[in-house]
Amino acid sequence: MKRRPEEAAHHFIEQFFPRCEIAILGGSAAQKTITEQSDLDIVIMDDTAPNSYRECFYCFDWNIEAFVFQPHSLAFAFDMSRLEGIPTVPRLCADGIILKDDPISGAKIQEMAGQCLRKGPLKWSENQQRQMRFMITNVLDDLNGDHDGKERLFSAYKLFDLIPKFVLRTNQRWVGEGKWMYRALRAFDEQLCANYLEVFDIYMKTNNAKPLYAFIEELLEENGGRLFEGYKDYLY
Repeated sequence: MKRRPEEAAHHFIEQFFPRCEIAILGGSAAQKTITEQSDLDIVIMDDTAPNSYRECFYCFDWNIEAFVFQPHSLAFAFDMSRLEGIPTVPRLCADGIILKDDPISGAKIQEMAGQCLRKGPLKWSENQQRQMRFMITNVLDDLNGDHDGKERLFSAYKLFDLIPKFVLRTNQRWVGEGKWMYRALRAFDEQLCANYLEVFDIYMKTNNAKPLYAFIEELLEENGGRLFEGYKDYLY
């Protein structure tokens, strides 16, 4: 039987980061949704670290991802999360279990992380929105025009990733990767998420792209429309 997540995390800290000031166990272990396949995600503050980095381990029965920061670099990581729109580190800190702490800093970090999550990602500029509309328009034309089923499949998969990101970022909402993108879209608009999955599922099962195409066309119209003519971007 595997060790309990907190027990394994404590052993991990003692063996690999004994001099760290703060350690926070986040992710599914902190949310009590952990499975046998889950990783242990641990945020570590260590002023002896040469730089900030992520390192993966297998020990104490678990895959463990360590997110290691110097004391002054965690605030920068929060700022980068807002810029990129992906709140991995703030979420791990805000929702996590403090494993090692001094009397003040752990709680302060969790407060900062919570503030970051509530602020949300930085608002996309008009140019960023135009760039995404242009990309979606191009791939949508490929989906509609390609006669090779294999090529259309790749176009559809590209759209499957672009559309949630476009919807969420234009509404200044957090995005994610993999399962987190689904969770973010569902949290933003459960009905839109269900409709999107339905039209994509129709395409995957029947090769009929019309419902998917119509769904994306309507979505574009609600957000400035298709974009090709007049679009300009600097290459270097």
